[in-house]
Amino acid sequence: MNKSIKLSSVQIFLMALAIGLAVASNYFVFPLIEVMARYFGLDVASSGMLITLTQLAYALGLIFLVPLGDLLDNKKLIVSLYAVVSISALLIALAPSLWLFVAGLLLVGAFCTVAQILMPLAASLTAPEQRGRVIGTLMSGLLLGILLSRTFSGLVAHWWGWRMVYVLGATMLLLMTLILQWKLPHVQRERSALGYWQTLVSVWSLLWRTPLLRQRGVLGALDFCLFSVLWTPLTLLLSHAPYHFSLSTIGLFGLFGALGIFGSNVGGWAADKGRTYVMTVVCALLFLLSWALLYAGGMHLWALIGGVILLDFAIQALHICNQSLIYRSDPALKGRIASGYMSMYFIGGVLGSLASAMAYAHYGWSGVALLGGAIALLILLCALLFKCERMS
Repeated sequence: MNKSIKLSSVQIFLMALAIGLAVASNYFVFPLIEVMARYFGLDVASSGMLITLTQLAYALGLIFLVPLGDLLDNKKLIVSLYAVVSISALLIALAPSLWLFVAGLLLVGAFCTVAQILMPLAASLTAPEQRGRVIGTLMSGLLLGILLSRTFSGLVAHWWGWRMVYVLGATMLLLMTLILQWKLPHVQRERSALGYWQTLVSVWSLLWRTPLLRQRGVLGALDFCLFSVLWTPLTLLLSHAPYHFSLSTIGLFGLFGALGIFGSNVGGWAADKGRTYVMTVVCALLFLLSWALLYAGGMHLWALIGGVILLDFAIQALHICNQSLIYRSDPALKGRIASGYMSMYFIGGVLGSLASAMAYAHYGWSGVALLGGAIALLILLCALLFKCERMS
């Protein structure tokens, strides 16, 4: 990588915005699953699978697309992937059938992994003593994209229908594609001696031989598993007894989750100060407390809101600690490191989404909360056992 390039504050903000918008496109569907299920004639169980499919597509994109960041010109790759996301969002908006609708969801899910090419690119162009703060800023963009997408899609769908959500989303994505082409720095890089398939294989060999990446990958998988366990069935809880909230009100819950942005800042501070181990244990304890609140949240709104805020805070803090540690290595490996870690991260999300949908279908919100508490205990155990903090 060309170390002479230093990112300006404007470029960091732009990349955070681009990351947030790309990931948001994969989460517009969350508060809309019930209305979409009615439109396409799906039952409750099948509607939950729509979310699982988007997470699975994202995991596949992490495995097969993100490693291209080590092989191809990053600027051209990022702009191209962003353009595909824009077109795919428009396909969802115009889809006349369930199959084209699902195809659009899968394409958006796979290609919005462009966010995970932007993230390590920015980290590789940042001084080590500032990396935690910059990654925290970028992750704040990602978190706001995920959570405010719910507010945006809920409000827009309430007034103009769910298709307009994707019309507006496609428009914003297209505008961002043009801005990235204009403002994203062009970075000179040495061409990798590995081919595409060799690069894919090397992702998993890197995971196998690197204890830190493996340990933080496990923690990341469990971290995002908890996120999916919460947000997959939350719309169903809020739209039925005892709450019976409208789409617009459900969308506003994204604002509570967005307060977790402060977790990104705290995680970045802890990483820059070398306190990632302590922060990891603290996050695990916060997970346990948040699921106790969320269990009560099945009947009490105050507990539900408190649990959402606390859980998202801890999720983001742990994620920043993980990323700050794994990106302290050779920039030539950034794509493969991101692919390995984020593949485990989103595979955890897929499993969490699937398990949560099943728990809610069979045991209701109490089953979801108990599932989350069990995963939180597992994270605490891993946090106490995993002490590696170097890539070597």
